[in-house]
Amino acid sequence: MLSSLRSRQLISGFGVIMVGILMLGGMLHWFSYSYKIDQKKVELRETSYDLLGFLNFEEGQFKTSEEKDVEAKAKEMIRFRKLDDVEQNRFAYIIDTKTNDIVWTANTMGKPDQLIEADYLLRFSLKKDIPVSFEPTFDQQKPLPPKDPNKLVDDEVLQQTYSQEYLLAIQSFFHPEYGTFQFVLGISIADIQKEMQDMRQKFAVLLFLSAVLVLIAQLALSFWVVAPIKEFENEVKAIEAGDKDSISEHYPEELLPVKNALNGLLSYEKGQKQRYKDTLDDLAHSIKTPLTAMQNQLDQLRRDANPDAQIKIATTVFESQIERIREIIGHQLRRAMVTNQGAMILSQPVRPVLFRLRETLQKVYRDKVFEIRINVDEYAKCRMDAEDMMELFGNLLNNACRFCKDLVEISAHHDNNMLIIDIDDDGLGFPINNPNKLLQRGIREDSKSDGQGIGMAVSTEIVSAIGGKIELLVSPYVGARVRLHLPV
Repeated sequence: MLSSLRSRQLISGFGVIMVGILMLGGMLHWFSYSYKIDQKKVELRETSYDLLGFLNFEEGQFKTSEEKDVEAKAKEMIRFRKLDDVEQNRFAYIIDTKTNDIVWTANTMGKPDQLIEADYLLRFSLKKDIPVSFEPTFDQQKPLPPKDPNKLVDDEVLQQTYSQEYLLAIQSFFHPEYGTFQFVLGISIADIQKEMQDMRQKFAVLLFLSAVLVLIAQLALSFWVVAPIKEFENEVKAIEAGDKDSISEHYPEELLPVKNALNGLLSYEKGQKQRYKDTLDDLAHSIKTPLTAMQNQLDQLRRDANPDAQIKIATTVFESQIERIREIIGHQLRRAMVTNQGAMILSQPVRPVLFRLRETLQKVYRDKVFEIRINVDEYAKCRMDAEDMMELFGNLLNNACRFCKDLVEISAHHDNNMLIIDIDDDGLGFPINNPNKLLQRGIREDSKSDGQGIGMAVSTEIVSAIGGKIELLVSPYVGARVRLHLPV
């Protein structure tokens, strides 16, 4: 099944028009042919009536009237109707159906001359059961082959005579004593067939020219009709690429419902995400206040002059649990704000985020001498929410800076529809046994460091939500390499 609307429109329109032209051409050919044959029939009918008016049947023979003026008129009529044509394009004779002998011809105005060869007069496969009637019966057929087929070998005129079709007007007459006779009047229709052949050739040329013109018209029409759909498609792609945030161009009324539905969906998606963020911010602030009050109370107990030993233990436990609650809340807030894969995500440049994080991390690790090298150009973009991108690269670069010795390097390249980003360091690298465990929540490479081991888990959730993936590999600097596959 064709998947292109332009192809469907082209094929359907072109096919319907061509079929219509062929049908009209076929009908015109048939009507023209029928009209010309009908004209020939009218001519044969009139000729048969005129010729039979000059014939008499006496003592088993057909002859014209002995009156000279009648005989002269008969000869004049035969010459006018060209029934004495030597090439046999027109002829008239009477045949005895019992003996199958020709008993009268228009050439001799009587019985055939003995000097005339039998093959000179054309014979046809005539039906003997034609009803007796003054009204002629019409038939269309080719002559029977001559008795001596060798005559056709070198005679092109004779070959043409026996190969062309004739229109026959046949009238049967019955005499009780002499039997049944058939008056056969024939005329060649080679001229009609030649005209029809010329018409078919001209129609073929006309059909070809019509096909070219129709194809050009259909191409122009298809571009004109499908152009708004193509523009609509380009605008949707621009939204997917992050260059636009809604469909703003004017389109035909057939596309307006789709445009309004998509704009409504985009607006709802944006508003829903903002409502989620606002709700989560309110939740964070509402929980922050009681946690701060609990922390202040613990600080007050710690400042007492002689705190009890059990109070010291309880204070330490409460402080660690409060810190853990804060981290878990932060993780859950960040996780809830991760954009899902079904949302309309704008394409964001990666380079500005990396430079901003480099400045921040160099201040955080100002007591450590190392280099953060960024080999990412301005064309590197991925389909990710700006806050999710800051969270993702912040977690990964923070880990790389914490475990590196002298260098952290970020590089990027494209692979089909994915942006591949490698974050390398020259630290100790990942554990040899199954480093992908670090992508699970609660698993840390350095168990002595602070935190709940949720940074890599959040990064994995962010990347998975947009249809990407994370790989933990060995860096060329013998340290750790985190490879990100991000959709562009």
